[in-house]
Amino acid sequence: MTNVKKTDQAADSSRTDTEAVATQETMTDIAVEEIRKRIVLGRLPAGTKLRVDVLATELSMSRVPVREAFRELLAEGLTEIYPWKGAVVTEVRRQDVEEGYRMLEYLEAMAAERCAAAAPEETAARMRPHLERLEALSAEADPERYLEAHRALHFEVFRALGPGLLQRTTRMIWHACERFINISAQGDRRQQAHREHAELVRCYEHGDVVGAVGLTRMHVAHGREAALRGFGFVA
Repeated sequence: MTNVKKTDQAADSSRTDTEAVATQETMTDIAVEEIRKRIVLGRLPAGTKLRVDVLATELSMSRVPVREAFRELLAEGLTEIYPWKGAVVTEVRRQDVEEGYRMLEYLEAMAAERCAAAAPEETAARMRPHLERLEALSAEADPERYLEAHRALHFEVFRALGPGLLQRTTRMIWHACERFINISAQGDRRQQAHREHAELVRCYEHGDVVGAVGLTRMHVAHGREAALRGFGFVA
């Protein structure tokens, strides 16, 4: 009987530990998303020192997931961590904008080629509601809602890839570039991007692999040019 009790206690303890880890991961994800959004939207400008206690209080969580979030944001290039100083929002460098977009172009083109060949109609059907939402938001001055809708549209393509290295890497590079993407989606470029999104969805609907790949490359290239202008790196 004693052995049975010990086995049950061990099982309960194991479940508790597993649940605690899962909860911690969830809280870390929430912290990453919220801090990343603030950086991308410029609410935490380049050079800002990220204070664990302040962010933990604002996000209503313990300091542990906030510290874990800093490490993930470091991997995305959004923060730098210094001994005795802590985490700081990274400066935007022209080289990072150019290299980030070139990697994104390559990866998104690979994703487009695969999805347009393997699951074109399903991908288009999932993209269309986000496209319609973007159109509705195009005239609104709500950068957060536009950011979320824009990301959701592109992530439907990544989602269609299924789990694997390409999906994980493309998502990570997107997050690393999202500050650049956000600054590019201003003025006339936002309208141009919407037309490109609409045409891209049509390419998927018709299973046009060549069109989807070519349009994806052009879309990312136009975004790179707009981002460079938006940051003042080119006239």
